[in-house]
Amino acid sequence: IVFLNFSILLLCYVFYRSQVVHFGAKFDYYLKYYIIAFLFIILSFISFFIPEKLKINITIVFTSTIICLYIVEGYFVTNYLIKTQKDNRFEIYKNNTGQNYDKRSKFQIYNDLKKENPNIAVTIVPSFFLSDKNLNYLPLSGLSNRKTISCNENGYYSIYQSDRFGFNTPDEEWDKDEIEFFLVGDSLTHGDCVNEPDTISGNLRKLINNENGVLNLGQGANGPLIEYATLREYLPHVKVKRVLWLFHGNDLLFSNELKNQILVTYLKDKDFTQNLFLKKQFTQELLLQKLKEESFIRGSERFHRRKPLIEFLILTNVRTYLIERFFSSSASAPNELKLYLMKEFENIIKLSNELAKENNSKFYFIYFPYYERYKDHVYAHDLSTYKKAIEIVENLNVPIINLNKELFEKQKDPLSFFPFRLPNSPHFNESGYELIANIIFNKIEEFEK
Repeated sequence: IVFLNFSILLLCYVFYRSQVVHFGAKFDYYLKYYIIAFLFIILSFISFFIPEKLKINITIVFTSTIICLYIVEGYFVTNYLIKTQKDNRFEIYKNNTGQNYDKRSKFQIYNDLKKENPNIAVTIVPSFFLSDKNLNYLPLSGLSNRKTISCNENGYYSIYQSDRFGFNTPDEEWDKDEIEFFLVGDSLTHGDCVNEPDTISGNLRKLINNENGVLNLGQGANGPLIEYATLREYLPHVKVKRVLWLFHGNDLLFSNELKNQILVTYLKDKDFTQNLFLKKQFTQELLLQKLKEESFIRGSERFHRRKPLIEFLILTNVRTYLIERFFSSSASAPNELKLYLMKEFENIIKLSNELAKENNSKFYFIYFPYYERYKDHVYAHDLSTYKKAIEIVENLNVPIINLNKELFEKQKDPLSFFPFRLPNSPHFNESGYELIANIIFNKIEEFEK
């Protein structure tokens, strides 16, 4: 009975994390935990029909295993607390800026700023709506014309003024006669955790020596199909010289996008459009409704580390090094899903390149390195996937700017590109973004000589 209750509670917790906190956007990630919870429930029912002696032995083994796992987790948490004492980011930020590191959560800063500006918003990304089958349209941007809170990894919360469509771009860029660079990608393209002038697009804007514009249509957690849909909706309405497709390693984990019927329609029908460019207010009501949900703003603190006690109770480190690594290793093996995703990825890049050509634009594929994937063995299997992605793009004769070769392999201190030299930060710091923008700009000049 205890085992059955535990299994049911585990299933409820998995459902809460998957569907309430992350709004179904990470269902693929939580699928393995659904499987484990259901397996426990089945075993619980079986336990009612096995001999008493065997039941006692199984209980002893199960209890001993749980105790051992918590001992291991205790080691990891204790080790983390020791390292935390050496974490001097607060002192560094104070010495460099003369200001205190902002320790508020996103929910706290949102409530604080809302008192001064009732129209303040937080970033709302397309992936939040992928699992909602009741929608007949899909937002591809955030709330428009709003001061928008992004995130804090550098000691301050980055806040930007969204444009007429809800992207992290100065609105006047849309009125320029020609666009020098048109960027699509995920949170690194969006410029998470730095102010707009310090993003890749902001730095590119500083480098061009003419009056042309730079448009940044990147959004956090975007995958290839959302990025292709974004191109379809906005590229034909502006005169663009170059389309920059900024690719990040986890962009290949986009099976959730291929389950969304609206996005799939972009692949099936080249004439399909949601008319998002012409209907600026089309999705605003839906986004405003999402902004009113307290659970959404709390859940949007994606990179906020839990308190050590919570991590200990839910076996965060044990799951990372056992369950996550096991499933990651399984995922690295050739299988139908991986081949299917690669085939769809190839098709999407092909269609995007063709779309750029139809609009008289040059298409560039930019490979983003992620230092954790080279440092941590948990991500080592991804290297083969990246190599395959590069091979696909090369076979399509698309120019590639490989930031791994141009950045990481040439630098002795890659940690300097990350906030406070911490490799577990998902994004770059101001100098990292600036260096990347310079590499992109110079490599494109080489291509076009």
